[in-house]
Parts: sequence; C-alpha cells; structure tokens
Amino acid sequence: MEMSEKGSKEILNRKFDVKNSAGNIKFKTAEPEYCRINEESPRIADCSSFENKFQAYRKAVTVQGYFKWLVNYRHSDILISCDKEDITDKIRSPLKEVYSELDNFIKQNPVFLKSLSPIAPESFYPETISKMCRISVKFNVGPMAAVAGAVNDFLAKNLLKHCSSLIIENGGDLFVKSARDVTVNLYLKNSYFKNSISIKVKGEYTPCGICSSSGTFGHSYSMGRCDLATVIASSSLAADAAATSAANSVKNQDDIQPAIDYFRAFDDISGILLIKDKKIGMWGRFQLV
Repeated sequence: MEMSEKGSKEILNRKFDVKNSAGNIKFKTAEPEYCRINEESPRIADCSSFENKFQAYRKAVTVQGYFKWLVNYRHSDILISCDKEDITDKIRSPLKEVYSELDNFIKQNPVFLKSLSPIAPESFYPETISKMCRISVKFNVGPMAAVAGAVNDFLAKNLLKHCSSLIIENGGDLFVKSARDVTVNLYLKNSYFKNSISIKVKGEYTPCGICSSSGTFGHSYSMGRCDLATVIASSSLAADAAATSAANSVKNQDDIQPAIDYFRAFDDISGILLIKDKKIGMWGRFQLV
C-alpha cells in the first residue's frame, strides 16, 4: 500500500492477495522508525531492525500532514493515518478489546468462525458480535465476512474522539473520514484494466467504509468469480459484508447489472463497482479517475 499527497487527495493503494500476519502489536510511527508493543506487557521498545513484507511495502507511505502508525496484531495488519500526532495509547486498548471480544465468543461458539451462512444475533451477544451477525443476515454471508470492517469501525469509534480526520486500512479494507476528496487505487488481476483502477470519493460523503472482495485471486474464500467487487457504505462493517456478498453473486459478465440493481437498493450502500473480464459496472457517489 502506498499513500502520497497530490493537492487535496490522499492516494491509497489496496492489495487483496497479501495475507495478514499474526504476532505482537507493532507500531510504525510518523518517523521512519519501528516500534513493538508487547501483547502481554504493553510497553514501547525500539524495533528499528524489524522487517516484514508489510512494512517494506509501506515505507513509501508519505501523506503530508498526516501521522501514521503501522499496527500488526493477531490477524490484522493495519495502517492508521490521522491528523493528530500521538494516538499510540489510544490505539492499543480498543484493538485489544475488540479482539478479546471476538476470541472469547469464538471459544464458546466455534461455528461462528467458519460459518459461510448468516447467523442470527441473540440478545445476549456482545455488541460487535451482534453487529456482525445482523450484517451477515442482511447480506447473506457468514459473520466473519465482516470481521475486518468490524475491527475498523470499533477502532474508528474510539479514535475519532481524539482526531477529526482518520483513515484506517486493514488488509485492504478501509474506514475513511476526511475533509478532503479521497482517491482509492484498487488492485485486481485483470489484464483488460491493467491490474488496477482508481475511484474518487468526495470528502463530504465520508465517513464511509470502502471494501473489496474477489473471486479470482486473494486468500479469502468466494463463491463467485468476480474479478473485483468494491462497495462504499455508511460503515466499514457494511461495506465488508456487502463486498463479499456482491463478489459471491457474480459468476460471469451477465451477472454484473443484476447485482448492481440488487445492492443499490440497500440504504446503507452509497456505491458499488463490479468487474468481470472486460466488463465493468458501477453505481453511486464516486467517480473513476
């Protein structure tokens, strides 16, 4: 993922064929230096010699006026950019909290982890779990199809108490709140589109989630053959689940228009882009750039 400042735009490259890694929480500060926060004892120690493919890829990140943290914890590899200088201590607690909620629930309900079908929420479920279940029912996917979006939204809810502009990129799935227009470079494996395409979302249409899924590449399971399904929604949770559902529904080029007609009817979806082979379909509050 690369970011660069061009006038009033933040440029975000998203890749979907890179697997997340697990381990301790690791932060990359706004300076070109790495830190590690130990999972059991949250203290910051110098980690300038630490390297992995995610950090090497993101060394080129240069968003002028934004401070950045690369966070690697459990199943998430997250890049956080915002307009406040030091929110390190504000990141740790909610990230651990949301993963603790997920872990504890999955230990008691292991079917939740691998279900490809919706799971209806129960009144006693924790808040994040309930949201994942409700969105799974809405878009006819398993609840874990929305896990990256759920983590993004949980972090955003806490971090926006301390900043006014915020971008969270979690394995290619985005939460965006920005006063400026945001251009998102989408990566796909499709020679007709030279393996990438860019969309612009006006700042006035944020906060929003921007998430993608593919049935032709990447580590996530898909029931379809869509080269790329990107959804813009009112939350990262909704965008994540809807993108999975949209990708599931496209198996050939003729499926694109019916899928767009179906998903545009949801009130929390503000944009959708689908690509299969040489055909592209789109609708909503964004534009190609």
